[in-house]
Amino acid sequence: MERGPIESDPRHIARRMKTAMQGNAIRALVELITNADDSYIRMEEENIQSNFCIEINYKKQGYSGLFTVRDYAEGMSHDDICNSFKKYGAATSGMKVGKRVRGYFGQGAKDALASMVDGRICSFKNNLFTECKLFIENGKPMYEISDPVLVTSRLRSTYKIESNGTIASFKADPQKTGTVPQFDTVQRELANNCLLRKIMTNSKREIILINDDTTDTRHLRYRMPEGKKIYSDDFIISYNHYGDFPIHVSIYRSDRELTQAGEDRDGGLLILDNENIVLGISLFKFDTEPLASHFFGEVIIERFRVLLDNEETVLSEERDGLIIRHPFCKNLISEIEKRIEQKVKEEKLRKQKEEQSKVDKEEAIRYKKAFDFLNRIAEEEVQTGTKLGPIEDPEVAPPNGFCIYPSTAQITVGKRYSFQLHINTKIIPIGSTINVTCTNSKIKVLTPELKISKDDSSNILRKYISIEGLEPNIDGYIRATVGNNTSEAKVFVIPEKELLFDEGMVFQPETITLRPNQSRKVYLLVYIKIIEGGSVISISSDNDSIHISKNEIIVNEADAVRHVVKYELDVYGEGAGQDAIITASYLNLIALLDIKVRSKEELDDKGKKGMFNEPEFNFDPEPLQRTSYSSVSGKVTIYINFPSVLHYLGNECQYRKSLPAQVLIADLVAERCFHEIAAKKVEMSGAAIRPEAIPDLVQRDANDLSKKYGKKLHESLVDQKLLKDAKINTQT
Repeated sequence: MERGPIESDPRHIARRMKTAMQGNAIRALVELITNADDSYIRMEEENIQSNFCIEINYKKQGYSGLFTVRDYAEGMSHDDICNSFKKYGAATSGMKVGKRVRGYFGQGAKDALASMVDGRICSFKNNLFTECKLFIENGKPMYEISDPVLVTSRLRSTYKIESNGTIASFKADPQKTGTVPQFDTVQRELANNCLLRKIMTNSKREIILINDDTTDTRHLRYRMPEGKKIYSDDFIISYNHYGDFPIHVSIYRSDRELTQAGEDRDGGLLILDNENIVLGISLFKFDTEPLASHFFGEVIIERFRVLLDNEETVLSEERDGLIIRHPFCKNLISEIEKRIEQKVKEEKLRKQKEEQSKVDKEEAIRYKKAFDFLNRIAEEEVQTGTKLGPIEDPEVAPPNGFCIYPSTAQITVGKRYSFQLHINTKIIPIGSTINVTCTNSKIKVLTPELKISKDDSSNILRKYISIEGLEPNIDGYIRATVGNNTSEAKVFVIPEKELLFDEGMVFQPETITLRPNQSRKVYLLVYIKIIEGGSVISISSDNDSIHISKNEIIVNEADAVRHVVKYELDVYGEGAGQDAIITASYLNLIALLDIKVRSKEELDDKGKKGMFNEPEFNFDPEPLQRTSYSSVSGKVTIYINFPSVLHYLGNECQYRKSLPAQVLIADLVAERCFHEIAAKKVEMSGAAIRPEAIPDLVQRDANDLSKKYGKKLHESLVDQKLLKDAKINTQT
């Protein structure tokens, strides 16, 4: 009788390598970045100092792409490389001996390099250089390790490593592996990849992506969603003879809906071992549950490595997280799902209360009237757009019932402009809706409809149509229509020359909205008659989470066309909800770029018709304030469980239609909206020279708005019949 281990067929190993990577360059880079980070972790444990930098180089070679990952960590000796790459599945990362590393079955780097094209790893260790090539030949995984050689200055110059360190590289070939991602895609998918989340949020790491074709450099970083902790618990999972595994679960709720699928998801529970190594991310059976769409957090599994050390099949070799069929994982997932289910039930109750708190027809009429009024106030009080043309006399009756002034206008990119629309209410009756469109989709109409309400008492009304140009050198017609009546004005979008002549430089566009870790191009136009050749323009961001590709520009007159030099820049931000002002400065001259980073859900803003939308009621159990305002949705949120609000509205908003509750709601809406209008007014006016003066100016303007419009707003929001009856009852 013969007895012995079953040997793996090399073709089986090759298939496993390809299956793990799926020809995906991003997956391969994730493995190599993780290996580089593991090396730094081992250095940290031994208190060895380093710059802790990981560089990823990107270069197009025809239809293919060359990718390189470089670290300045321990490096690998010839023996290290032989031990690591001559055997598949060997414990080589240091996890077996208690190192705080991921160590994915001793396969990660081998899978990444061998499954791609021209995979190789080169390492400097103690002044010796070793190179190893990994490839699949005739269906068999192969290695080719060079003899170690003494390091020369030429080798160091070639590989850009001055001491110890490692360079891993491969080629992605669309004919042999998979598609080659664009540079911007590499940035976005690496920065947001869940398996790299702890690396991308580690303040001790510097992850740099470099485009060798353009020398563009991007710093990769991930910012966790903002949210409130709604659950925290510790429990124990016991499994076989291994004993107890302490588990810690933390669940947070974001105010916005999160993506709950894909390797770049921002929702879900990050599964970690006790060394903070990412094992996967999931909400398990609640991944597609709409009521869990706002949830994110962490699950920390203590002693998890005991299972890996004993070859328990608890982790997927395809990097897909826990294997749900394994008894330990099955038990763990069941316990996690119980806790998520508890929060889902609470979310369902929240939704039910929100449904109950939805306004009925009578309330909807009052709210619509009030918020139409507030939006008119905002339009009039906040000079958010440059008025176009001379101020026309509104008492002059416009032909055909209404007319746009001026009939033609020039605007620049990224700024708001306002046309006047004069309306003769003897021809266009009260209650009419005027629809506003543009023949060019690159000219955005910010007021797509205007309504003539009963509050518009004048015979000749003046209203404003706000527009914004998205691209230069285009034109279109702004068209206002009601019934068979139409009025239009021609708009030309021109490059921002006016500011160039005054300030010497300007960003184009001046405002931009980005997705997290999405790069966009902007331009800085420099007028060399004001800012001469050789001048150094400094560029900075006031938010560390929002970046621009260059921190200075040296003006070159030779690049000027008609005395204007155009410099291309890339901007990107790390997390949704971040805002920044990018400043370009030279002596006393400045140009400003306003950047907002928003998620996909926040970018969908189709329902917003003005600065304010009707209020919503929120049932958070422990709110920190009575109201809040979202500039993205225009929603004013009233927090039911804030003590003074709860007292009048009831725990399910059941007293909302009572007179005291209506008066309180009117006060809350007025207080919040007048404050937001005042803040916008002060911001747009630039009247506050000192930042510390801004709160006083805002409060002053809010008080003025309250005196001017408060009574009329209350008349719109409060049922006047209830008020009249209450007054009569008081008199009797």
